[in-house]
Amino acid sequence: MTDIPPKRRRIARRVVLLCAAGIPAIIVIVGLLQQGRPREATPPPKDAEPGRWVWIEGAENTRDLGGYATRDGRTVRRGMVYRSGTLSHVTDEGCRTFRELKVATVVDFRNRLSALPLYNGDVLGIHLVARVYGIPMSFKAQDPWQEFYVAGFRDHHDAFRRTFELLAQKDRLPLLFHCRDGADRTGVMAALLLTLLGVDRETVLAEFRLSEQVGNPGSLDAMRRLLDEVEESGGIEQFLAAAGITPETQQRIRELLLTQ
Repeated sequence: MTDIPPKRRRIARRVVLLCAAGIPAIIVIVGLLQQGRPREATPPPKDAEPGRWVWIEGAENTRDLGGYATRDGRTVRRGMVYRSGTLSHVTDEGCRTFRELKVATVVDFRNRLSALPLYNGDVLGIHLVARVYGIPMSFKAQDPWQEFYVAGFRDHHDAFRRTFELLAQKDRLPLLFHCRDGADRTGVMAALLLTLLGVDRETVLAEFRLSEQVGNPGSLDAMRRLLDEVEESGGIEQFLAAAGITPETQQRIRELLLTQ
């Protein structure tokens, strides 16, 4: 370095500074360009259960996981956990709706380099009001197909553990998690969470099937097989503990998300 002429060193420093300033600027510009350019999204059905679906323009398959009764007579709190399809094409109007939800944390399950707008992550308007975590997972096709969700959970214990740990932190709530269509990866997360909270199997399956109403069906056979696996493992507590989700984390989630 001592042999480099001073002029060249000055030029090199300027290049480094320009790159450091330019990369964040590109991220901001790309994020702004994505807003207002939604992909075609199917709105919730007109006869839907009141309060279940949330219409965020530019996104689809967004709904509140609250309001379900549990086997011990409690209820999952509304406005605390949402599931959704991608937020990469949310419009300005959709961002305004999102702000009204007061979501503190977004978990993006899509398999990519980063959750930032530059990498087709959630639009800038989402990042401005919530902390976005990229926790990628990619479910691989299985033979037999019924093992699709069981294998997906097994292959991504760490991703599910991190998401459950976020749900156990009061300052991270309300929380929204999503994948591309909000059906498979998001569907597994929602089913396991509701099962942990004490919602019965048939209600969990009915919630899972709501995605069919906006044209994004998951695999019902794979979901039934996953819930069978939970039961065969000794119940949801043991099933999650085997993935590193501690009893303390599980209990804290119940305390935060259930009416007392």
